[in-house]
Amino acid sequence: MQLLFVTPEVTPFARTGGLGDMTSALPKALAALGHDVRIVMPLYQAVRHQSVPLTPVLSYVHVPHGAGSRRMRVWQADLPMAPTQRDRASAITVYFIEQDDYFDRPGLYGDETGDYPDNLDRFTFFCRAVLELIPRLNWWPEILHCHDWQTALLAAYKRFLPDLHPRLHAISLIYTIHNLSYQGIFPAWMLTTTGLPPSLFHPDGMEFYGQLNLMKAGLLYADYLTTVSPSYAEEICTPAFGVGLEGVLRVRRSVLRGILNGADYAVWNPETDAALAMPYSADALAGKTVCKAALFQAYGLPEDLARPVIGMISRLVDQKGLDMVAAALDRLLDMDICLVVLGSGARYYQDLLLAQARAHPERMGVRLEFNDALAHQIEAGSDCFLMPSRYEPCGLNQLYSMRYGTIPIVRATGGLRDTVRPFYMETGEGTGFVFQEPTAEALLQAVQAALGAYANRTAWQQLVRHVMAEDFSWVQSAQQYLNLYEQALHMS
Repeated sequence: MQLLFVTPEVTPFARTGGLGDMTSALPKALAALGHDVRIVMPLYQAVRHQSVPLTPVLSYVHVPHGAGSRRMRVWQADLPMAPTQRDRASAITVYFIEQDDYFDRPGLYGDETGDYPDNLDRFTFFCRAVLELIPRLNWWPEILHCHDWQTALLAAYKRFLPDLHPRLHAISLIYTIHNLSYQGIFPAWMLTTTGLPPSLFHPDGMEFYGQLNLMKAGLLYADYLTTVSPSYAEEICTPAFGVGLEGVLRVRRSVLRGILNGADYAVWNPETDAALAMPYSADALAGKTVCKAALFQAYGLPEDLARPVIGMISRLVDQKGLDMVAAALDRLLDMDICLVVLGSGARYYQDLLLAQARAHPERMGVRLEFNDALAHQIEAGSDCFLMPSRYEPCGLNQLYSMRYGTIPIVRATGGLRDTVRPFYMETGEGTGFVFQEPTAEALLQAVQAALGAYANRTAWQQLVRHVMAEDFSWVQSAQQYLNLYEQALHMS
């Protein structure tokens, strides 16, 4: 099958979270199954700063945009793969759309002041550029797999722009929701910038409470919809999690699938991870203790290997349960633990965490940054990993944590519910500590349960080895996507 992924981010070129990880790992899994997979994304400043070796594909193509056009250039590079992946899969070409007025910026979607005010212009141009690129490639995908609001307009363009190359209309389009809360909402007058007909601005079209909603175009006009876990697919059809789009999703429920994200074990593997102080495996866990000592050192904390370390890598926002963490923090730090945090987000939570770290320098370390190597070190050196999300489409860190023998403490929502089974000391069954209610008290009870299990060293070591055997590789999920692609082809 010939598959083109259209995405605003791809690891390792440019990413802000799980979206980039998925749009890197799933193509590799599909390629390993024998399919011709390619990817297209913007040429961000972040890509240039990595000195990626780029090969020119197209020069100065005019792209219709607004009342006129803008020029693009297109470059390509291969998606980096681990040696074991290269043995199984052919190279995956990534096309980069160059338009420096839009993409040569420090951030992907915004800066410290907020979202870029011209994001609709930027990603409208990106979508139109994809439609100009495909006919010039001499390679026609059977499936366009589009991701999040930045690519949603492609579903509307394929249906409503009459002057497209005829073969574009025949391509089946899959649209994946990574986080329903980020919808691409803009003032109504900006519909003219998209080039779509004004007749689409109504409640059964792209209108959303008087504004323009780009994600809604993807939900309405794609052939099939997916999201990144079965539970999240159910949740977003309800008012509690639908963020105003639950009605649209219920109408399209028959074409909505929840397919669990996988973990890229070529990248997240404690036996081969170059970021670790010492590799380890379920059969040779001494390296995990070395990694714990290295984590204390990385955060400038006094080394106390007997004290449990709880790690947290997160955007510091309400969605990730930071309000619960804030309410529980004093009581959490009264327990015999160390807490290490990596991430950035709302200023209130950043200031609070830094203040607590200064007040408890022997118990808490905070790094307000994106640091991939340190993220690996936290996964390896921590004993537990805290994910108290109010909602979580899938979550990947709980999957990484289990492979690293780091026990997840999670709230039962979305992909966390689908991947972490409650642990019962009496039977040894389960893979983590799960709480239901989104409250500080429920979070603290889950942490206390984890500490109780940690105190039983024999039971804890068995749990560590047990979770390291869990398999969330992409093979099964990739097959589910292939089944969906086949259904979409038969529909067209």
